[in-house]
Amino acid sequence: MNSTKNKLNKKSKMPFNINRKSFLGVLSLAYQEIIDSFLTKTKIKKPKEEEVLDLVRLKATKNDPKSVLKIIDAYAYRKTFLMNIGDQKGLLLEKAIKDSNAKNILELGVYLGYSTIRILNSLREDSKLTSLEANEKFARIAKEHISIAGLSKNHDLKIGTSSNLITELKEPFDFVFIDHWKDLYLSDLKLLETMGLLKKGAWIFADNVVLFNLEDYLDYVRTSSDYSSKFIPTLREYSKSHPDGVEISIYKL
Repeated sequence: MNSTKNKLNKKSKMPFNINRKSFLGVLSLAYQEIIDSFLTKTKIKKPKEEEVLDLVRLKATKNDPKSVLKIIDAYAYRKTFLMNIGDQKGLLLEKAIKDSNAKNILELGVYLGYSTIRILNSLREDSKLTSLEANEKFARIAKEHISIAGLSKNHDLKIGTSSNLITELKEPFDFVFIDHWKDLYLSDLKLLETMGLLKKGAWIFADNVVLFNLEDYLDYVRTSSDYSSKFIPTLREYSKSHPDGVEISIYKL
């Protein structure tokens, strides 16, 4: 009885009653995506991801990761939303990478390589990063961004669905960054467990747990005796008002 009660006490009490700002945050993203899709389909503009690549090619300083990140951030703030972790939460990710002393890192969801650059730029010399991305076009753009940033060393980018690629991985990881399809967070975490791909003490850093109301994922990492878990409230990437948060969980087995 007490054990069940203690587990329930670990559950999140915030912020899963979607408040007005949370709702407006998701609504604003949907609106921006619809507008961008219309402009792209009518040939008024290139897809935003290609526009970003053009800007990075034109303006970034070769082998300077910060210059690449700055260009991507500026586009997202001034033009339209990009589904990167963003500058503020990106700092939390970098700190977690350094604090964990991780040597073998897994990234689920690459998009344009923004978080990949932040991770690679925070790694120790003897560390490595494996990134999984389902979208071939995004993977191609990300690979070029990473190359321009001068961070291709110690990086392995795999293209395909996460559920398929995870089963092909051989070495366990001591840090996992999750920022891909939101309905896959929990199933892919469980798959990593089943495949024995989490080292004891591995850090699991999950983005957007508030914005997309990831109650099932949070209930799992907070009620399982296999994890200790901490929530960090944040704002949604490239927003000054829409709430979000990250969950950092430590695998104890």
